[in-house]
Amino acid sequence: MKHRLAFVFLLAATPAFAVDPTGVPQCDALLKRYEACSGQLSPSQVHAAQKELLDGAVGIRSAATDPAKRPDLERYCADRLELMKRASDIKDCMSKP
Repeated sequence: MKHRLAFVFLLAATPAFAVDPTGVPQCDALLKRYEACSGQLSPSQVHAAQKELLDGAVGIRSAATDPAKRPDLERYCADRLELMKRASDIKDCMSKP
């Protein structure tokens, strides 16, 4: 029974969803890497990371339909990924290729 509870906790603490593509390659790379690495966050941070991923993807998809905003999105996502590689709780994972 102990092992079953530990397994259930592990599943609950690990993101098990896939963020749908946004159509902006730089943003898709950021979201995919963040999703892959968010499992390394503390259990109390995982839920917030999942919400941030989903909210971010929705916002990016919405803004990506405006050609005037697309270059800003591309730049923002590329810059955000670089920042998370240098200064985040999961920077080692975010830095992986």
